[in-house]
Amino acid sequence: MNNVSDKKNRPNAFADRIAGFDDPSMGDERERDIILRAYTFGAVVSTYVFFALALIFAVLGAGLWSALIVLASGVSGVAISSYCRRENVDFSMAIARVSPKRLIISNIISGVFTLAWLAAVVFHMSNGYPLIDAGMGNRLMPGAPSSTYSIVIGGAIGFIIALTLMTISRVRKSKQARAEAAAAAYIEDED
Repeated sequence: MNNVSDKKNRPNAFADRIAGFDDPSMGDERERDIILRAYTFGAVVSTYVFFALALIFAVLGAGLWSALIVLASGVSGVAISSYCRRENVDFSMAIARVSPKRLIISNIISGVFTLAWLAAVVFHMSNGYPLIDAGMGNRLMPGAPSSTYSIVIGGAIGFIIALTLMTISRVRKSKQARAEAAAAAYIEDED
């Protein structure tokens, strides 16, 4: 009986059903661990695939429509963060503990994709034709209107601002995590 009430009170019960956490396919504890790690790997790979698709579509002439693909790549991050919040887990604290090497590699990959995507869009807008014309849209007149450039420049500035804010947040959370670890170690020493 208690098991039924626990399931009703769990904030992520629906999300767990979608992901199949309680499904027999999850197997035993070892298999569940491997499957969850595989899901995580799949989420990371799919994010990079979204970036690559956006870049390909921008190169082929989809222009700013490819921004929808870039925005879609952020859905997994929003879902992960909201899941953690509903379980009272400070996801930003977990992100603050990411190893610097992994963080740098992730930021470099994201930055390269973003810059290449912006370059392809700007090329299309500046020249009136994409890098590879696949007939995905109308040819633009050379010299796009300044409002179009504003969107691209705003996107680049927004990316830089977001990266800066994430870095500042990570530094703050890292300091908080170190302080909490030191306090926990101090408490253990007293016992």
